[in-house]
Amino acid sequence: MSFASFDFLIFLSLFFISIFFFNKHWKIVTILYSLFFYSYWNYLLCSLLVFTVLHTYVIGNLISRNRISSKKYLFLGIFISLSILFVFKYFNFFVADIININLDGTVFERIILPIGISFYTFQSISYLVDIYYKKSKPTSLTNLFVFLCFFPQLIAGPIVRASKFIPQIKRGLNTNVNNLKKGLLLILWGYFLKLCVSNNLDIYISSVYNYIDESNTPTLIISSLFYSFLIYADFCGYSSIAIGILKILGFNIPANFLTPYFSKNLTDFWRRWHISLSSFLKDYLYIPLGGSRKKLFFTLRNILIVMTLGGLWHGASLNFVIWGFFHGIILCIEKILKNLKIKFLILRNIYTFILVSVLWIPFSLKDFSELKSYINIFKISEITNFSQIIEKFYVMQNFFIILLLIFFDLLLTKKNFILIKNNYFFFGFSLTIIIGLILTFGIYDEKKFIYFQF
Repeated sequence: MSFASFDFLIFLSLFFISIFFFNKHWKIVTILYSLFFYSYWNYLLCSLLVFTVLHTYVIGNLISRNRISSKKYLFLGIFISLSILFVFKYFNFFVADIININLDGTVFERIILPIGISFYTFQSISYLVDIYYKKSKPTSLTNLFVFLCFFPQLIAGPIVRASKFIPQIKRGLNTNVNNLKKGLLLILWGYFLKLCVSNNLDIYISSVYNYIDESNTPTLIISSLFYSFLIYADFCGYSSIAIGILKILGFNIPANFLTPYFSKNLTDFWRRWHISLSSFLKDYLYIPLGGSRKKLFFTLRNILIVMTLGGLWHGASLNFVIWGFFHGIILCIEKILKNLKIKFLILRNIYTFILVSVLWIPFSLKDFSELKSYINIFKISEITNFSQIIEKFYVMQNFFIILLLIFFDLLLTKKNFILIKNNYFFFGFSLTIIIGLILTFGIYDEKKFIYFQF
């Protein structure tokens, strides 16, 4: 069930009621609700999630108890997790698209992608690696179930670290008025981003990308511009709702986004965008590869490997590989030119936004054939011909919604958030404004969050 569905609101209400009445057994309640939440999508694939928890638990204990063979057990655990991920997410891509073997009519053609598999696989790996490096100790099976299956961030993160989150699970719930107010603000902000921004922008973008061969250059440019805000609002909206639910229960998860479109360069963008993934790739892939400790050539190689694999992590498609690879190329160029000083900060921000928006193009399209169609249709000579499109009411409404998003992004600093939360008048006023915007601009068609497919 999508966070943006009425079913989920009923589910969430029942969950909080159950937590209230069975407070001492909140872990069991959480596990049961989380498994039901995942089974709602596909009850058969829920067994895969349970298997991931069980093998992670067993191997985590083997790593801790057998220090001589701990590295072998670590590699075994990572191999099992990545093998499952490969079979369900990448097998068809590598066999059918890369090796070009026809899978029609075979059992492999019917492989279903389990939602959230990339996220809980990464959390499983982080648990094993943290035990190996003694950043955390093996925990009970119950705690591990909560860590890997907790429904708010099960499907699309944020990716949480075992060393940071399991101690909070052991501590238990911390429900109070302060956490309730923070959580409500975050949840409503998330619904504004999803229902008002993402869903409205999606209507225009879908009307263009679903008939891309009938489009023209101005509509493609506006669609690409809108997509930059759509994916931000969509994923940041999900993250805000997830973090808000956990905050009500007293769990602290760092923000997953920090106004990424105000970044001064692409390097800064990746410090602000999908922060949990960026930090995971840095700590568990970039640094083990050598990070920036060696010569510049090896640093650039590591950046390119990490970003290309980061692109592939998002999906089994050549488009995601292209997206990640070119992000890596630009990051390498910025690394080489890091001492170059640009005086006008606003120009740096505009450059970064345009660059990121262009790089979103392969990410936003279904496959490589659509990307080729996009490139073939795009004509420089038509770039300035926007008059008929801009005049359309729905396009203007979307621009207004984007301006609202930018305004709130600038307004909702950490300092202002604390001020709103601590002042009952500002708190009530803010809730009223957000609810009013949701009722005015919200599109309630239960569109899935984009990152559910990853």
